[in-house]
Amino acid sequence: MLTSNSKEKERSLSLLCCWYLGRRRFAMLLLLSLAFVVFILGSYTINKESNNSPIIHQSIETMDFVSNQTPLSRELSSFYIESGSSDVDIIHPPPSLPSHHHPCDSFSFPPPPPPGLRRPGPRPCPVCYLSPEEALAHMPKHPFESPELKNLTYVHEESPVKREEEGQGGSEFGGYPSLQDRTNSFDIKESMTLHCGFVKGTKPGRQTGFDIDEDILPELNQFHDVIVASAIFGKYDIIQEPVNISEVARKNIPFYMFVDEETHSYLKNTSSYSDDNKRVGLWRIIVVHNVPYTDARRNGKIPKLLLHRLFPNVRYSIWLDAKLQLVVDPYQILERFLWRTNSSIAISRHYRRFDVFVEAEANKAARKYDNASIDYQVEFYKREGLTPYNDAKLPITSDVPEGCTIIREHIPITNLFTCVWFNEVDRFTSRDQLSFAIARDKIREKVDWSINMFLDCERRNFVKQVYHRDVLMSMKPPRASSSSRVLPEPLTLPRGKAVGGRATTGKKIPGQRGKRRHRKVSAGGRNMR
Repeated sequence: MLTSNSKEKERSLSLLCCWYLGRRRFAMLLLLSLAFVVFILGSYTINKESNNSPIIHQSIETMDFVSNQTPLSRELSSFYIESGSSDVDIIHPPPSLPSHHHPCDSFSFPPPPPPGLRRPGPRPCPVCYLSPEEALAHMPKHPFESPELKNLTYVHEESPVKREEEGQGGSEFGGYPSLQDRTNSFDIKESMTLHCGFVKGTKPGRQTGFDIDEDILPELNQFHDVIVASAIFGKYDIIQEPVNISEVARKNIPFYMFVDEETHSYLKNTSSYSDDNKRVGLWRIIVVHNVPYTDARRNGKIPKLLLHRLFPNVRYSIWLDAKLQLVVDPYQILERFLWRTNSSIAISRHYRRFDVFVEAEANKAARKYDNASIDYQVEFYKREGLTPYNDAKLPITSDVPEGCTIIREHIPITNLFTCVWFNEVDRFTSRDQLSFAIARDKIREKVDWSINMFLDCERRNFVKQVYHRDVLMSMKPPRASSSSRVLPEPLTLPRGKAVGGRATTGKKIPGQRGKRRHRKVSAGGRNMR
């Protein structure tokens, strides 16, 4: 009996072990099966995604994939697109260039360096440029699509009449547009006619109040892909020669400098001016006669904002105030700030102020213009709904530009913008920073359009800023022999290099601090007595 009981126990134990081991094997097999199924499904999903890699896009014009991914130039975008007769376009990356790739994609943007004790103020920051040849290859083959507005014409009136109404300013050159004319200029339609300077005469530059020599006018009508332009009126600045300009840009891009008769007379007495070809280095000098304003700065706003009227057959332009020296190739600038960002106009924001009301107070404090006129302009804009800048305006990052550079494509919507901006300058004060936001925002209320307002430190990367001529002439020359008195070199804002030169070495002026101390000691001596 003991033997039979032990055998039964052994049999029961072996059956229990087999049952237990069977469950474990079954669980392992189940887990392996599930893992195999997951692996198969994952492989199928990856293959399906790879097979569907071309992007389905509803419209060529919207270009959503460009805005949502890495910004590409329109030239690259059009290269990716295979247009067809259907409404749906398939976007295929070329075999030699991966999609969403740009040579500057890996560029990390560092913050601008803080101002130092020896050199206060803003500084340039690094910018990633393509080579001039690569940048030129990115030039779009077709114009940027102008939203809504397709045809823009301009008012011509030989005898403009000034109307007596609130807010009426302006000039005969601008045609004295009424407040109703101003309102209509912001009502964007497919075809529009508006005031945009040059209302008199047969064409801009001919008996318009901003007259140009007849032998020069045909040159202004020539076709150019790109021009660079600037102006000096009233001998206010000294011409700055561009540097680092590529051979392809020197060959294809003209540089135009508008001057009045006073500045021209001054230039003729300098050794750098050639009267035979009317050039100073790269700059082609264009003399303007019969300027419409007594204010030299206001005259300068005409070529600054109305270049499309002076050059009707130009695709792109770069405007520089004459106090700036261009130190980067124009093709590189256009590729970086227009073509790469898919923009039609670009202007840097002010390095410190971004609110129109703060800018107005700063202008008054610096006596940039008559305070009463500034107050009137700001109150007028306030009644129209202009508010201080706040986060609700995002993605707009500023209401105040640093307007000394304007990079733009000449298409109807940008031409309209600079026309209405000029009309505000003509009607109110010549401080164009005050009227920029109202002109921009009123157009944006009607159409989907924006301005690329890039950082001011990026602007300082491609231009150097020097003093105006009157400041340079008033600066005390360095100590030298009595036979040679030379003006000091103008202070510049270098492109991220160590600062040198007389003005920033930090050396003490001989005797200056000693004199101050002597006065203090003398005063103390008198008090003791």
